[in-house]
Order: sequence, then C-alpha cells, then structure tokens
Amino acid sequence: MRIGIVGAGGIGGYLAAQLIEAGQEVALVARGAHGAAIARDGLRFIAPEGVRVVRAALVSEDAAAAGVCDLVILAVKAHQLAGAIEAARPMLGPATQALTFQNGVEAPEMCAEAYGRERALIGVARIFVNITGPGEITLREGPRRFVVGDIDGRQEGRAAPVIAAFRAAGIDCPARADVRVELWEKFLLFNAVSSTTAGARTTMGVVREVPELWALFETLVRETEALARARGIPLPPDAVERALKAGRATPAGARSSTAHDLEMGRPLEIDWLCGAVARLSAEAGLEAPASRTVHALLAPWREGARP
Repeated sequence: MRIGIVGAGGIGGYLAAQLIEAGQEVALVARGAHGAAIARDGLRFIAPEGVRVVRAALVSEDAAAAGVCDLVILAVKAHQLAGAIEAARPMLGPATQALTFQNGVEAPEMCAEAYGRERALIGVARIFVNITGPGEITLREGPRRFVVGDIDGRQEGRAAPVIAAFRAAGIDCPARADVRVELWEKFLLFNAVSSTTAGARTTMGVVREVPELWALFETLVRETEALARARGIPLPPDAVERALKAGRATPAGARSSTAHDLEMGRPLEIDWLCGAVARLSAEAGLEAPASRTVHALLAPWREGARP
C-alpha cells in the first residue's frame, strides 16, 4: 500500500514511523523547519521504549510530489484541514481512500463533501504525542489507540484494508460497532479538557481541584452529549459518566493541545471545538452557554499571539 500522510506532527509522525518500519511505502507532506529536518535527517521518534529514526520514501512540501496514493491520511490541525484537503487532491486516484485525524467531529464530513462519501474514512486517535523539535516527535505514556471506520461508522468494506495495515504495523486499531460513537465520545472529553485547561491556562490537576472549574468541565461534557444525541449519534446511556471518569483519570499535569498552542502563540482550533459545540447546538435549537462563553474568551487568540 502506498500511503501519503499530510502533516508530520504528533499523529502523522507516529503513524509514519509505525507504517514505515512495517515496510509500507510512505510519502510525507511536511512544511517548514520540521519538514526540512525530516527530509534531511529522517524523523526522530522518541518513545518510552527508546529512540529511533525512520526515513520516508519521500518528504516534500508539495503534495503533488507524492503522486497518487492508495491511502491519504490528513493529519493536520482542524483549522488547517480545508487547505490540506485542497492541497491533497493530486494524491487521489480512482480508488484512493482519505482518512481524517482531527480534533472535533466535523472533519469526516468535510472530507466527504470534498472527495465524495465513497472515499471518506473516520479516524479517532487517542495518544499523547507531539513535536518536540524540528524533525522530532515525542511519545508520552498513555493510550496509543487509533479507531478507523467509514463515513457511516462501519469497519468492514472500505475501512478493512486500512485497519489491517495499521494492525500489521503494530498500531492498536480495535474493533468498534460504530466508529461515529467513538468520535463523539472522544469529543465529549476533549472539548471539556481543551476548554478548561486552555480557558484557565492550567492543568487537569487544577481543574479537578477547583470546584468551579470541575463544574464547568461537567457542564461542557453535558452540552456536547446533548448535541450528539440531537444529531442522532447512539451514545451509550452512561456516556457522560464515562467522560467524567476519564477526566478524573487524566494525569494531573496534562493539558490539552489547545492550552499548549495558546501558550506558544500558535493559532487555535477553537472554532472546531468549543466553537463547534456552540455553533452546531444553535443549529439544532439547543443552548450551549458554557461552550459559547469559553469560545468567546479564547477568540482573541484564534489566529495566534496578538501584537
């Protein structure tokens, strides 16, 4: 399988490292100093098990250079996805599948609208990995799970060869009855973690210790759950309790990528996280005041550091 990965950050870099070492042909589309370092020296992958360096078949800033691929993995930030979808068009052949790994819940439908529902795959990543220097990613302790299905949540058919390739590469890719549920269950937790740790500029340990922040966390989870059910997602009855349990179990020092990006002065994904809950809730006739308020508080930094 020829695999093109657009975005060599934490998710894209981890998948590239695993797939390359399993013998898959991987073309990486990566820009800036990070991409230049990978092209020159390979991708340095730091994990609890040790350090390794992998080299892709091709590394380029130009998606067209990758040629037609069997699978295109879109692993950029949510606010970069529209541009990545357009840039990746030269990588599509008649049977190419496109797999999205973004925070939030709107990426699969964006991909389906651009490429057709017959190409779009849902990806849900649960892993702590990020760029720690040009050409370098670091994997932290915690889950390393990647759930894959088609746009309707099924794992048979179009998604099956991708799942098989992932599993052959040692990637944990579990079976799920409906991958859409996994996507939304992650969103219940991530919107709350993102909103509280970025909004309060703090860690999950502090969120749990401060009653007002933990109350906000729970409200954010409930707003997202109400939205999911309004959109027909068959969440389990205990979805809120499961998200709160996961929030209690999150390492005390953990912060969301949103909080990290805010600190580093980078653009934020808020329009696809708390902003999406507020926007989609309004479309569904629901109120989401907590998500709407956090979105407003973080909006001045949407494009990154202010002058």
